[in-house]
Amino acid sequence: MNQISMRKKSPFDYKAVIFDLDGTLYYQKPFRLCMIRFLVGHALTHPLAIKDFLIIKKYRTVREQWERYEKECGSQRSYQKLGLEDKQYQYVADRMKVKREDVKKVIHFYMQEAPLRFLPAYKDGFLSDLITTLHKKKITVAVYSDYPVEDKLKALGIKADVCYTSADASINCMKPDPKGIAVILEDIGCSAKDVLMIGDRYEKDGLAAQGNDVDFVIVSKKEKERRQLSWS
Repeated sequence: MNQISMRKKSPFDYKAVIFDLDGTLYYQKPFRLCMIRFLVGHALTHPLAIKDFLIIKKYRTVREQWERYEKECGSQRSYQKLGLEDKQYQYVADRMKVKREDVKKVIHFYMQEAPLRFLPAYKDGFLSDLITTLHKKKITVAVYSDYPVEDKLKALGIKADVCYTSADASINCMKPDPKGIAVILEDIGCSAKDVLMIGDRYEKDGLAAQGNDVDFVIVSKKEKERRQLSWS
């Protein structure tokens, strides 16, 4: 079900709209099923890839619950000079008994490179059309994700005025930490009341927006329910 917390009538009444990417600009559930089929097929022809899949599983868990894991490794000297992504790679590497660069290569291939060919089939045309209209109305379009943005946007055929990830040096924290949106507000020169956040997870996107007094729309994971959103 869509969850709306807006003080204005439509996205077109704001000066800027910030979009989450994964699960928002494409439908994540069918996409994940597609990727599972790909991984199974890949494993049949590359048996040694099973260890890669275990690395991916651990990495996803660490990313989704980073606040918990960050506290665990925060006091260790070996982590203190690392950026956000490298901290996560190193944590997984330590637990899986592999090198940090090996974790990085696995994640880059399976989570950043391989998915690009499949993404267009799961694009949310409704939100893509909204972005096109926002551009026409000269409303700033920002994309802010916990994962890399540019290549996925290119694969989806979506353009943004500015892009941010949690690993950016100016942010260096995961949603729902409000810092990311605070950085965006400052960069684009907009006050909170003039910005709308659109995402797919209240516990991530919604809380990050609320932490900055920014309005938000949390879209349903179901296409039919998303299309019930109507803005003039």
